Amino acid sequence: MSVIDASMTTLNQISFLPIQKVFPVKKFTQMSVVVVCLVVFGLSQMAAAQSTQKRARSYSQRQAPQATMAAKPMSRAFTNGYNVPSNGVALEGYCPVCYLAVNKAVRGTAQFSYTHNGVTYWFVNENARQAFIANPEKFTPAYGGWCAIGVAMGQRFPVDPEHFKIVDGRIMLFLRNAKVDALDLWNRDEAGNLRKADENWKKLGS
Repeated sequence: MSVIDASMTTLNQISFLPIQKVFPVKKFTQMSVVVVCLVVFGLSQMAAAQSTQKRARSYSQRQAPQATMAAKPMSRAFTNGYNVPSNGVALEGYCPVCYLAVNKAVRGTAQFSYTHNGVTYWFVNENARQAFIANPEKFTPAYGGWCAIGVAMGQRFPVDPEHFKIVDGRIMLFLRNAKVDALDLWNRDEAGNLRKADENWKKLGS
C-alpha cells in the first residue's frame, strides 16, 4: 500500500468519528479546520494523479504493439547493400509487386512474406508473392531500395515508400519530408540522374 493509500485510509477512518474526538474542542480552532481541509484536498489530488498515471501506463502498454508498425522506423540497416528498416521488413511492409502491377503503394501483410537475398518482403496476397518469387529482379526496387536521387549524388538516403516512380520498368523510391521532395529533384534531369545513379550504385551496392 502506498503512502497516499495509507493516508486516505486513515482519513476515511477518522471521518466517521465525532469531530470532538479527533480534534478536542479547546484546540479545534478555525485555523485547524483550514489546515485539515488543505491536507484532505492535497491527498485527494495526489491519489487522483496516481490513478491517472496508472491508467496512462496501462493504455501505453496496450497500444505499444500497434504503434510499432504504424510508426515510421527511424534507424536503418544494411542487408547485402539493401535498405532495410529496423523492423527487418523491406519497404516498411509495402508490397513490391503492387508498384508495378497497379502503380500504387499498397501495404502487404506478414501472412504473405518472402525473403530474397536476406531481405524480407511482405505482399498483399499469395498471387503477388508468387509473382515476386518467379521474377524477384523485376520487382526488387532499384538501388537496393535507397532514394534514387541520393544514389545519383553518391549517398544512401532513406525513403518514403509511398513516394515512387516507375522508370523503364524499374521501381525508383524517393525521400520526402517537410523540406525535401527528392522526386521533384529527380525529374529536373531524369536522364542525367539515372546515368549517375546507375554508375554510383556499382560502388554503393557492393
